Amino acid sequence: MPLVIDVNNLLHVTGVLPAEIAGPDESELAHLIAQSRFQGDAVCFVCDGAPRGRPTSDIGSIVFHYSGTQTSADAVIAKMVDDCTAPRRLTVVSSDRAILKQAKRRRCPTLTSDEFLEILSRDYAKQVRGTRKGAARSAGLDRTNLDPLTQLQIEAWKKYFGLDDPKNVEALRTAAREGPAHRKPHDRRTPRRL
Repeated sequence: MPLVIDVNNLLHVTGVLPAEIAGPDESELAHLIAQSRFQGDAVCFVCDGAPRGRPTSDIGSIVFHYSGTQTSADAVIAKMVDDCTAPRRLTVVSSDRAILKQAKRRRCPTLTSDEFLEILSRDYAKQVRGTRKGAARSAGLDRTNLDPLTQLQIEAWKKYFGLDDPKNVEALRTAAREGPAHRKPHDRRTPRRL
């Protein structure tokens, strides 16, 4: 599904992305999207102003569109929404209320900048978790295939915790039966209230 993103709104949102990827610029945001669930979608970054010092070439399926000095990115997005022949297939990402209202009027799916960044954050976390699991497996740290303890190891642990002595085991059983979880709560009512 094609995405139209109001980049300036997205870049100024704080407190959503994890610290290691917080505060991205246009190209870092494009790479983050290219590694998310939106990697196969056609994405149009609509940016305010001229492209001075900012990326202009496509990154994967992400196209950069600059509004120039005569108009704003909001006006460009509004025109894109109006000119779209299949608005239900065009997702608009912005925090601008006027743009979201116009997109909803045309029945475009919408996401606020916060919602979109939360999705990117979750996708990034899944990717990092997957990378860590892969690294753990390659390092031989996969805990799903652990062998059970041998009898010798079991005896060593019993000795370490003092469970090899029958007196200690009986004391633990008694404490478990008579511990605080099995005691009756203290009745705090005074005799007059009884």
